[in-house]
Amino acid sequence: MQYYRTMERNAVGRRKTGQESPGALNRSRTRTHAAAVRRENRRKRRKRRALGFFRFSVCLFLVFGILVTVKDAVALARSLGESLGMRREEETGSPILPEDPLYADEYGERLAKLLEINKEAKDYVKCYPEREDYKYQPIDLTGEIQTDTVPLLMQWDKRWGYNAYGSNMIGLAGCGPVCLTMAYLYFTGDTSMTPREMAAFVDDNGYYTKNAGTKWSLWTDGVGKLGLTGEELSLDEGVMKRALDMGQLIVCSMGPGDFTTEGHFILLRGYGENGFYVNDPNRRSNSEKQWDFDTLQGQILNLWAIYR
Repeated sequence: MQYYRTMERNAVGRRKTGQESPGALNRSRTRTHAAAVRRENRRKRRKRRALGFFRFSVCLFLVFGILVTVKDAVALARSLGESLGMRREEETGSPILPEDPLYADEYGERLAKLLEINKEAKDYVKCYPEREDYKYQPIDLTGEIQTDTVPLLMQWDKRWGYNAYGSNMIGLAGCGPVCLTMAYLYFTGDTSMTPREMAAFVDDNGYYTKNAGTKWSLWTDGVGKLGLTGEELSLDEGVMKRALDMGQLIVCSMGPGDFTTEGHFILLRGYGENGFYVNDPNRRSNSEKQWDFDTLQGQILNLWAIYR
């Protein structure tokens, strides 16, 4: 009996002093361990997620890098291909032109030079062996005529570009007659005067000089024979704009620069905020933008107002 009282007092003493029984201690340790395991699991899950995100980011970066590399490689291959193609052209002479005996005549070298500096004339050069099919075909210019609009004609148009202009061809040297044709069509609406007929008119009336091209006297004396008036202008921006405001057109003889490597004629048809509107009979691209006076001034050798 005394033993049981002693044990009860000891248990009460332990409860009073904060001591727990072995069973309670075991349960407390179990809960602590479980909490630690949960924390460790959460830490591992966070680590796995971070690692997964890192791997995804690396993969995405690698894919992007591969795409950029492939794109650059394609661009490089294209550039190399073009360079090699140009090198082969240089090595073989003039592969721009088909290997046809008809290209071996006096115009072969000039055609190659034309295409070298003006890709817009590619079809004209390519069809040169068939030039006889175009020389005598009827020419209909009604589609080029629009009210209050100066028509844009190319000297290397196949409809007339193979026809003779003096000792040359219109496509190679006919910028003068073609400019005059554009002005004539604008003022008269007479579509019977095509660049082919205009080139013959200029040559027959002595306004063409062999190896020199169109004489400047065409723009004063020559135009009078067509019912037009031409007078020389001073190279002054205000004077040029006043002439255009009066409904006149301006023909410019150009030296080497943006429009030619030797000599060339262009037509000024108007002006805007950024400069003058040009009808260039050798390049459509030059006719699709405005040219400021400072750019033109250093290249214009002479200029004339044309009107009716």
